[in-house]
Amino acid sequence: MFTRKLTLLLSLCFISLAFSQCVDQNQRADDPQNTTAPIPNLEGIWVNAEGQVIYWNKKISTIPEDYETAQFEIKGQNGAVFEVDLSIIPKSPEHPGRHGSDVLPKTALPLLGVIDWDGTSVWMTDIGDNTIYKCTITGENTMQCMAWESGDHALAGRILLERK
Repeated sequence: MFTRKLTLLLSLCFISLAFSQCVDQNQRADDPQNTTAPIPNLEGIWVNAEGQVIYWNKKISTIPEDYETAQFEIKGQNGAVFEVDLSIIPKSPEHPGRHGSDVLPKTALPLLGVIDWDGTSVWMTDIGDNTIYKCTITGENTMQCMAWESGDHALAGRILLERK
C-alpha cells in the first residue's frame, strides 16, 4: 500500500514538473523580449550584384547591366534598427524606370531598416515614398532582397546584395 502511494505521488510530481516546464517554455517563446537569435552587424556598403526589376510601364531592367551604381549604405545601426542611404544611378538616361522628365528610381534616397526577431530577415522602407524591401541574410556579406512599390509608379523586383 505504501509503495503504491509513493509511486502515485512520484508520478504526480513528475507530471507537474513536466507540465510546468512546457508552460515556461511556451511563455518564453511568446515573449517579444526573448531574442534568441543574435543581431548581426549590417553596417557597410552593400552593392546590387544581380537582379531584375519590372516597372509600372512593363519595362524591365537588369542588374548590373542597366546600372552604373546601385548600392545601399547601411549606417547608424543601433541594435536591430538602422539607417540606409540608397544610391541608384542608371547607365542610360533612358532607364526603364524613367517617366517623362522624372528619372525613377531616384538617385539618392534615405531608408530606415530593422532586423527581424529571427536574426536573418531584414525589412527596409524609404522615407517619403512607399517602396518596401524584404531581405534575407544568406551569409555574412550577402542578402537576397525582394522590392515592391505600389501606386502610379509601381515596381517589383528581386536583387542580390553583396557587402564590399
